[in-house]
Amino acid sequence: MSLDTALKLKPNTFLGTTNKKFHLDFCDVSVVNYTKPVSEEWHSHEDIHLSLILQGGNLESRKKEDRQVTPGKIMAYNQGEIHRNRFTAFPSKNLNLELKKEFFVKNNLSFHQLNSSSTHQTEAYLELIKIYKELHVDDVYTKESIKSSLTLLFTPLAISSYKPIWVDQLRELIEDRYNEFISLKELSKILNVHPVTISKYFKKYYRGSLGDYMRKVKVQRALEYLFHTKMSLTEIAYASGFSDQSHMTRVFKMYLGFIPKEIRKI
Repeated sequence: MSLDTALKLKPNTFLGTTNKKFHLDFCDVSVVNYTKPVSEEWHSHEDIHLSLILQGGNLESRKKEDRQVTPGKIMAYNQGEIHRNRFTAFPSKNLNLELKKEFFVKNNLSFHQLNSSSTHQTEAYLELIKIYKELHVDDVYTKESIKSSLTLLFTPLAISSYKPIWVDQLRELIEDRYNEFISLKELSKILNVHPVTISKYFKKYYRGSLGDYMRKVKVQRALEYLFHTKMSLTEIAYASGFSDQSHMTRVFKMYLGFIPKEIRKI
């Protein structure tokens, strides 16, 4: 099948098996499992489509590029954007969101704001995990909780157009050394930037303080271990850079509203 004859999937239609759904007026949320080969042909979605890889992964192709997607990666497709997924690792599991254009118009948001900045990616991941958890809570608060997370997903960071080189270097350092505690003094020495400058301007480019962002990166790594390994909670805590399991539990509760062992139950 060529790009010109790509399959057009209707809303709530996926190539895998859907095992959980939640409907809102402006969005449908689904958990989709892939346990056996499905079509690897080019296709598109009728609505704006967002997928978080929870388990497994595949080789994703778009018109101009291929990329390997693994647990923790977010894939976003505009309406009608053609793509295909090959060489799926079984089992795989995705959290899928299909958003109506009206959602963006009503809330004065843009689809492109999700991927407009690398500083937003950890925030986006944690908001999607909150949505995933809400699917399993499914009570009177779930609708508003999901709506809140969706709004934050596409809310851009309020930063100036100028961004110093050290800002991206700092992000890379934190993400590469997520399993360590890196002091502000050490970061200052590596980046050749005064500690006061880092502390003062960090919140202009990220949501919260330097320590806040470091904790969020550790949570993201811990979630990935929880989703696709059988490591114990203690092992995950140390592998993710927490001082111990208790520390990990406190931080999870702070940022996600639930604790690590709950992930293993859903």
